[in-house]
Amino acid sequence: MAALGVLVVLSVLGVGVLAGGAVGQGSAALKADPAAAEAADPTQSGEGEPTSRTAADASSSPPGRYKVVEAVRIKPAPEPKKERPSLAERAERARETTPSISDFGVAMLNILGSQHTAGADGYASGTSRAYAATQMLLGRGASIIGFSEIQGDQLAVFTNNAPAFDVYPGTSLGSAGIPTSVAWDTRVWRLVSASTLTIPFSGQQRPSPVVRLANVATGAEVYVLNFHNSPGGMEGERDQAQAIELAKIRELEATGVPIIVTGDFNEKMEALCAFTATSLQSAVGGGYCYPPPYSPRVDWIFASESFSVNSYEVTRAAPVPYITDHHALFARLSLR
Repeated sequence: MAALGVLVVLSVLGVGVLAGGAVGQGSAALKADPAAAEAADPTQSGEGEPTSRTAADASSSPPGRYKVVEAVRIKPAPEPKKERPSLAERAERARETTPSISDFGVAMLNILGSQHTAGADGYASGTSRAYAATQMLLGRGASIIGFSEIQGDQLAVFTNNAPAFDVYPGTSLGSAGIPTSVAWDTRVWRLVSASTLTIPFSGQQRPSPVVRLANVATGAEVYVLNFHNSPGGMEGERDQAQAIELAKIRELEATGVPIIVTGDFNEKMEALCAFTATSLQSAVGGGYCYPPPYSPRVDWIFASESFSVNSYEVTRAAPVPYITDHHALFARLSLR
């Protein structure tokens, strides 16, 4: 009889454990849900009457309302890789969104510095020649001018007689930046930014201008760079300078802003081949390693292919021989 009592107690306790497992997992829900509470306590019927259940019945009880599972980190689907547009695509996109600029003039002039003549060798003084050069450049309608060898006294003559023009570096860096100054007509162009690129020149380090201009009429922007590379047998310095210049051009190409380059490179076909291997074209004849229809000179004007070259002239016609021992270069461009 005692053994039977123990068996009953254990049987009851076993059911209690099963029910307790369910209650322990969701007691709050059971309190709120009478049906769930009834399922958890097999001694109570829906009407409150005692009922009896076997162990087999208990083992077939519906599972608890809640189930704890191991957390799983959900990774977002990878975004599709965005292909970076090519340089040609970026340039084309820039052309599509860049306002046009109607015909304007660009000039390149190695003015033959005052220190080279001082009235000798049949040349007039530097200031006299600078005055003649200024009148020639204004008469040609150039609104962007790249100078080489211009000295402080000659620059003063130019600025005094061309008051509508601004220059850079001019005297802003002392005397070091004067020889390769670039000038622009403020009635046509507005300065956006100005900086310099340092290159080796005749055993020194010379700052060369990099200016960003905006067209007053349309707002279209252009970069203008002006260089003068070492003369004579200084081939090593010329090669170093050219590498620096080309690297800067490639950097600016990525902006999509059109580029104009003027300069005395002291190289003929080598300069033409090197600079037209970028996105630039010769604005004074010739092409990639293809000579112009005249004997190539060491002075050049290059421009992005987004420019149309309407006309150009490389000349020694008067008054050029009075001014300098170089040719004067003129190009008429428009931005399409």
